[in-house]
Amino acid sequence: MGLLDLLKSMKKGEQEAKLLILGLDNAGKTTILKSISQEDVSNLSPTQGFNVKSISQDSFKLNVWDIGGQEEIRQYWKYYFEKVSGLVRII
Repeated sequence: MGLLDLLKSMKKGEQEAKLLILGLDNAGKTTILKSISQEDVSNLSPTQGFNVKSISQDSFKLNVWDIGGQEEIRQYWKYYFEKVSGLVRII
């Protein structure tokens, strides 16, 4: 069972889910986000703020939020938890 299948089963009847990826700076959050959206990961730099990617499959849309891990940004993480369907914490 893949991530999309798991989220679909959790959100029966809904066509959209929000996944939040959090972790410290240089933990690999953006690499994971770009990998699942099948983008090139050879030239990445630290995320300033956040990245958002939408992945669609069979009329189900997964919005993946990659929030920067710098110390100055961590204080704002709490504002991204509203209506989150899943959380991935990279350590």
